[in-house]
Amino acid sequence: MRRLALTLALPFALLATDAAGEPGMTPQAFEAASAGRTLHFSHLGQPFGSEQYLRGCRVLWRFADGSCQQGRWWDEGDEICFAYEDGDGPQCWRFLPAPGGFAAALIENGADTGFVLDLAASDTSPLDCPGSDVGS
Repeated sequence: MRRLALTLALPFALLATDAAGEPGMTPQAFEAASAGRTLHFSHLGQPFGSEQYLRGCRVLWRFADGSCQQGRWWDEGDEICFAYEDGDGPQCWRFLPAPGGFAAALIENGADTGFVLDLAASDTSPLDCPGSDVGS
């Protein structure tokens, strides 16, 4: 539950409807909006972490404490799933419109867990992750 990825611009034309009838971002829209970006997330108003989206569906996650992990993402239906080098994964998320942009809801066993991350900012700056060779 400690990592995630989101996008800068939610292209509402590329939304899918989830089982509860809420519009969610399609995998194609997610890829188009996240490629080449670094997204910064918050949880309940507190910094949570940042993720840099690289070529080939690779990601670099930086925790709020400054530690980093490499990973990858893929789609499973209308969910975006992530696996990281810690081997805890995968984690799947549904991206939904929210005030000020959008949010990501953690999904487990096909159900919303109630854990939500909000997009706090987005840019194209690489993450500061010493020793990482995936920053390009």
